[in-house]
Order: sequence, then C-alpha cells, then structure tokens
Amino acid sequence: MIRGLLFDLDGVIIDSLPSIHASLSHALVTLGYPAIDRDAARPFIGPPLVESARALVGDDPAALERFIAVYRRHYAETSPRATAAMPGAHAVLPALAARWPLAIASSKPEPFARTILDALGLAASFRAICGGALDHHRDTKADVIGRALAALAIDPADAPRVALMIGDRRHDVEGARAHGIATIGALQGMGGADELRAAGARWLVDDLAGLPALVEALEREGW
Repeated sequence: MIRGLLFDLDGVIIDSLPSIHASLSHALVTLGYPAIDRDAARPFIGPPLVESARALVGDDPAALERFIAVYRRHYAETSPRATAAMPGAHAVLPALAARWPLAIASSKPEPFARTILDALGLAASFRAICGGALDHHRDTKADVIGRALAALAIDPADAPRVALMIGDRRHDVEGARAHGIATIGALQGMGGADELRAAGARWLVDDLAGLPALVEALEREGW
C-alpha cells in the first residue's frame, strides 16, 4: 500500500523556466555579468540554488551570497505571477490526492514553494509542502525528502516499501535513493531520459497525465 507520493516542484508540478530564467539574468546583470540565454538556464532548473550560483559566478563566498540575495529578492517579487502549472496538474493532482497522500519535496525554499502553489490553486492537493531552507548552506535534497516522509508519518524503515518519488533531475533520484526510495522520472521536466536513467530512475513517465495509471499499476504489482 502506497502511503506517500513525494513530488519535486520545478519541472514536475510547475513550469518555472520563465521565472527562474528572469531571476538568474537579473542577478547576473546586477553583479556585472552578461544575462543568461533562456535555453542555457535550463540546467539550473531543479538543483539547489547554491550549485547554480557557483556554476555561474564561481566559488567566492561574497559573490555567491550577493548573487543569491539578489536572485531571491527578484524571484520572491515576480515568481507568483510568472510561474505556470504544468499541463494536467489541476486535473491529475486532485485525482492522485483522492487515493494517496501527496507531499512536495523541493529544493526551492519552502516559503516560495507555498506561495507559488497557493497562487496556482494547487496547494490543497498536498498534505505537506517541504522545501529547502533559506539558509542555503544547510539542506540537501535528501534532507528535504526526509522531512516530507516525517510530515506524512512514514517511518524511515518503511519508506522503501510505501513511498515513491516523482522528479525530473538526478538530484531527485539521488535524494530519494538516500532513503531507499524508488523514483519515477518525469520527462516533461528539465532532466530528460538519459539523465534520469543514468541517475537510477526506475520508471519514466511522459507527463503528469500518465502518473495515475502507472502508480496504480505499481501499487497493484507491489513494485
């Protein structure tokens, strides 16, 4: 019996490319760097922000802190209106929530995740919304997934048998594997089939519309 479906947010539940691209470019230009091309921003959708910042501005602690502060200020102001739900989210998530407990497990800071889901009318489908800490040095994806499991009252020893992760990047697969949880790779996101397979995703689904039938089959078969 499945007792928890854990979802990454960016690229799985929400299309955040426009808002993240705009905020990355704003932070880069503010710090004196060239703006980033929209397609070049794709690899930075999903990983923890500090990883993306390090790739863009280097390892200097002061530059990292400044970049993250400017990015987050812009993102907080613009993301609620610049972020869209993924196709099918408004139909699929309530249908899933009627059968299984759902939780968000995202590297996005939790206040941002809650605000965006509320703005899109999607928050009610989730029993828990767990995100990264604003102290970006503290959290890993595995930490966030651990909090989501706890919020659903799933014992860590039971998690491999009763929980599944749905994500679109290798970080989702790796974070879930730290808890022994299998991952369904979501191909409508940023990672793609090759990245997800290489990371160890056990199943792939084209989009949210394909999730209910797959999860039902996995529960029936005991995966």
